[in-house]
Amino acid sequence: MKKILVFSTQLMKTGGIESHLREFCTQISKSDVKIDLVILNSCILPLEEEYYNGICNFVHLGKNGRSNGRRLIWLFKIGLKLNRNRYDAVYTNGQGNSIGFFLKFLRLKGLWVHHHHTSGDESDQKEWSKGYIKALKQADKVIACSNRNAEDMKKALNKRIDAIPCFSRKITVNASGLNLSKIKFGYYGRLIPEKGIDILCQLSEDPDFKDVEFHIWGDGDLYPSEFFEQFLNINYHGTFTGLNGLTDAIASLDAFLLISVNPEGLPISLLEAMSAGLPWLATDKGGIPDIACDPNSTRIISSNSNYQEIKNAVKLFATDISKGNVSRVVQEKLYREKFSSSVLTKRWKTVLGIN
Repeated sequence: MKKILVFSTQLMKTGGIESHLREFCTQISKSDVKIDLVILNSCILPLEEEYYNGICNFVHLGKNGRSNGRRLIWLFKIGLKLNRNRYDAVYTNGQGNSIGFFLKFLRLKGLWVHHHHTSGDESDQKEWSKGYIKALKQADKVIACSNRNAEDMKKALNKRIDAIPCFSRKITVNASGLNLSKIKFGYYGRLIPEKGIDILCQLSEDPDFKDVEFHIWGDGDLYPSEFFEQFLNINYHGTFTGLNGLTDAIASLDAFLLISVNPEGLPISLLEAMSAGLPWLATDKGGIPDIACDPNSTRIISSNSNYQEIKNAVKLFATDISKGNVSRVVQEKLYREKFSSSVLTKRWKTVLGIN
């Protein structure tokens, strides 16, 4: 049986990379592979920890709130503990100096594969520490989330960068009974300004969207539930849990909006929407243009768009949906062919050398 180590710098309660890592461990562990999981900074809930304990060989979770010094001491001890193992492969994810630091203590008989999940463009590169750049250059393979991101990273690192999308969950909904008397636009994910939350609130107050409802799921310190009380056309639903909560959220929407200026890699939320055939409109950050398969159902606008330009694009989207001009079929087909768990598991196993 093959044995691999999975290391991530952090896991929050929810998020795209959290969803990816859960699916990554789930699918790889089904392939006669033992996984040792190490998370430097973990905020996951007890139920999620229990899940990882059920599918992984060993789980080591660093406590949230520790100082950087105490985290590194903890990581040093874990590294010494795992040093007796000879892993067939190591998969690392995240950014920071801790990645290269931790790999010093491990013995490998296979490859070190690092997965970079943000955009990799010039703005993203400015956030890379010297230690992280060194780790990117030392890793046997570096994997970006999309071809566009890989090209940007290749220029910066002067080495081959491959591209494999993140794992996402296939969502199946019955859209036959949609009521288009009011178009329902929605967003779910982290509630941070970079994800366009303020723009969604502004759109909700615009009189030109009186026939549109806006729905938001997620949490964030800057956007507590009472924040949304001032916006009468924002339906804030808090957070959802598990596949059932995600399915219910997607089933209630006519389209997904991601007006992001964040250094996106390849947003899991868009992949999940695609899997269900849910149309979406998003900015051109990171790898998002790579998955725009149909100009009607998957629409791209510039991340530099001003409010009027965003408004016009969203208004046109709503009009086309109400007229029945937006199909749900093309992106579902693309998802099955390129982003399904079965397809990605084969690709990741090949890269890790654990076929």
